[in-house]
Amino acid sequence: MKIAKDTNMLLFRFRSYGKNNFIESHKQILEDKKYVWMLKLGKRTSTEKLRNILDEGGWVVLRAPKSEGSKSFVARYVAFSEEEPEDMGYPDYYQEIIDDDESEYFEGNAISQWFKLDLITEIDEATAEELVMAKSEKKVNEVIGSTRTAVMFVRNTKEIEITEV
Repeated sequence: MKIAKDTNMLLFRFRSYGKNNFIESHKQILEDKKYVWMLKLGKRTSTEKLRNILDEGGWVVLRAPKSEGSKSFVARYVAFSEEEPEDMGYPDYYQEIIDDDESEYFEGNAISQWFKLDLITEIDEATAEELVMAKSEKKVNEVIGSTRTAVMFVRNTKEIEITEV
């Protein structure tokens, strides 16, 4: 499977919750159910922009923090919602986050947005190096260290070969 050059994508920075590894927790459910819901808390991302990304394939880059190796993963979302999924197809620890409205995850007026993923796979450093900011065209790796923004709009400057695991 390939992601064509110049495809618009989202980039989400993530961090693991407690002892729960973000990527492994999501991959485990993905293997069992063939999909997993990923929760994004914080400022609302424009649903129009989310639809546009979905129309281009629904690609999202997931970037780990430095403490987890700054690894990059590519995922594909096939749906999104601002309502909690009824099917509970998400990691168990999400319930702790959802139930604790005093959590650091609920800073200000945090909005819940859910993404139904059907693929998560790691991409190598060379591929991640080819990602640029959608508007400025600056390399993501040059910008990401100097911003606290959790969601970015990016695109790839080269075709990406996806190895499904």
